[in-house]
Amino acid sequence: MKKERPYVTCLMMTSVDGKILGEKWGKSEKMETLKGKFEQVHEEIGTKAWIVGRTTMEKDFTDFEKPVIKEEYPAIDRSDFIGKHDNSGKFAIALDGQAKLGWLEPTMHGDHVISVLTEQVADGYLAHLQDIGVSYIFAGKNEIDLTVALNKLQRLFGIEKLMLEGGARINGSFLQAGLIDELHQLLLPVADGGMETSSLFEIDPKVKGNEATLMKLENVKQMEDDVLWLTYKF
Repeated sequence: MKKERPYVTCLMMTSVDGKILGEKWGKSEKMETLKGKFEQVHEEIGTKAWIVGRTTMEKDFTDFEKPVIKEEYPAIDRSDFIGKHDNSGKFAIALDGQAKLGWLEPTMHGDHVISVLTEQVADGYLAHLQDIGVSYIFAGKNEIDLTVALNKLQRLFGIEKLMLEGGARINGSFLQAGLIDELHQLLLPVADGGMETSSLFEIDPKVKGNEATLMKLENVKQMEDDVLWLTYKF
């Protein structure tokens, strides 16, 4: 039976102790080379649509741009909005339930932007997204329901394959909901050791079950610069 959602592949870089990229890793020439492996593997896998959480999007892509909320705008019903986009299938998707991301244009690195929201966001925020052509979908009243979001991404935009790229809590939410099909972990020759650094998956203790998630190792590839590319299936 066909799943009513895209096939989800999680792609992440980690240190040998399971920590995701941190600011304290530095910006040496060697470190920048290691960071470049991510885009290399992303392109090799070839998934055109990618999704990240709000924190990752504002830190790595929107440069903490403040949200625009138009004033004195009439009420907007909570219907999904599909902005104008081409048929390339290239989408940059942000999980932003509280509408904290600021958008100035409808594309990110050439990929059409889709914002996943909750129904509690301000009308003026939606008005701005419509004006600039950013697509948005609603996936819950107060909190994002990932199953609803993925169903709409498939149904409204024809997305059959989706690349999940963090951060830790978003990865954990997908894992907890059983919505990851495949994991590609780039294991860098780096030891973090910091207790404050996030790990690959982080799940709220309030919803975390007692059992761990089992995976099957599909492939191990040694890349240049001592990087291991591990592939797991769920």
